[in-house]
Amino acid sequence: MPLQRIEIHGFRGFSSQGTLNFATPTGANGSGLTILTGPNNSGKSSILECLKARSGHQSSSFTVGARNSAVEEVCISYKINETVETIKSIRKGASETKREGAVVGFHIFVLPSRRAFSPYFSRSEWNREQHVQNSPLAAQRTSMLNGFEYRLFQILKNPDEFNRILHEILPSKPEWSIDQSDQGQYFLKFFNGTSAHSSDGMGEGIVSIFSIVDSLYDSKPGDTIVIDEPELSLHPALQKRVSKTLSNFAKDRQIIISTHSPYFVDLGALANGGHLARVVTGGGGSVIYELSPLAKEAVIKLSSGNLYNPHVFGLDARELFFQEDQIILTEGQEDVLLYPKIAEQLGLPIQGSFFGWGAGGAGNMKHLCRILSDLGYMKVAGLLDGDKISERDSLKTEFPDFFFERIPAKDIRTKPERRATEAVDGLLDANLNMKEEHKEVVVDLFRRLDAHMTSIA
Repeated sequence: MPLQRIEIHGFRGFSSQGTLNFATPTGANGSGLTILTGPNNSGKSSILECLKARSGHQSSSFTVGARNSAVEEVCISYKINETVETIKSIRKGASETKREGAVVGFHIFVLPSRRAFSPYFSRSEWNREQHVQNSPLAAQRTSMLNGFEYRLFQILKNPDEFNRILHEILPSKPEWSIDQSDQGQYFLKFFNGTSAHSSDGMGEGIVSIFSIVDSLYDSKPGDTIVIDEPELSLHPALQKRVSKTLSNFAKDRQIIISTHSPYFVDLGALANGGHLARVVTGGGGSVIYELSPLAKEAVIKLSSGNLYNPHVFGLDARELFFQEDQIILTEGQEDVLLYPKIAEQLGLPIQGSFFGWGAGGAGNMKHLCRILSDLGYMKVAGLLDGDKISERDSLKTEFPDFFFERIPAKDIRTKPERRATEAVDGLLDANLNMKEEHKEVVVDLFRRLDAHMTSIA
């Protein structure tokens, strides 16, 4: 029973309807993974809150702050296994809603980004369904997890699967239990050799991992799990482990994450049918941009392994999915290093961030531009070598809103003749100084680049 799509109108930043499609698991690693990227305050967490709005025994209430002031009523629709379920305001300006077409037996487990919990707690037990039903959308965003400690009592009765996943992520294999103080309060207890300590003062990263594992361990194939910012407080090595675990679960479950970390952009998952969307905000409110099938093919081509350019979609390049805008594409890694040097010598600024360590050749630029165009980037430029006339013209035709130009030399730097290659005349001489005969043309190029990057769309 997969969640196929959500449509949001009138909730927080969504003054216009936003639509997000979700990946459906097929048995392949990561096939059910949906990744949300975008800058802070763009609307990613709002989407996850709308998924959580299905929780609870009663239809959600939306406060004044949760309703978009330009709309003053909320309508959220969920397409679940070809059935449409809606939550909508009873009337404009009202906090109360009605739920129609409810899909019985379908639950969404939502783990928020704020994952602190009280170190001392009372006793109760919640299974998965009880947790979802007793964790409705709160009137205000809170820093505390709701009911996590009650889940711990449930885990303690049969901890094998929880500990298996926990040890998969944490190589140190923490031993834990629940104990009770003489005052009657319960607490999470950790063992370290012959000593033990409570969860009071436990690192935020460990708390985060415990809660992530809790969201997974008792899930079943076909379940939907939502995790906001799984990378929080985690060392990069642990981020990679968590990302791998999520992709493994996404073989037969829907895993939906919102992230600011390139470690969680799983290119293998996208190749297997996973999905990626970028959420941005502007004068028109929150907008969702999604990778099309063509863009996913482009990701596959760029990440499938290039013996001579293995870095094309490496970690630096995956930061592409998190940039706000103003992306500069170049052919190779030398360009990324030398264009700023040229700008410095000319006393001109370069507005924008260079993509990774180059596109790995002019032929790859069209693939990157397809990805950037789908994800809503407006300020994109491609700088090509002087002999790439047809490539530049083709890019201009296919992506007319982007900026493409050739430099007035065959390469960015002068290269001497070698056994297998001819000498190349470049913009820079052998000492990496700008050649006088090219300065006027390059100054004009940089000024036009700057005008494109700073123009108001």
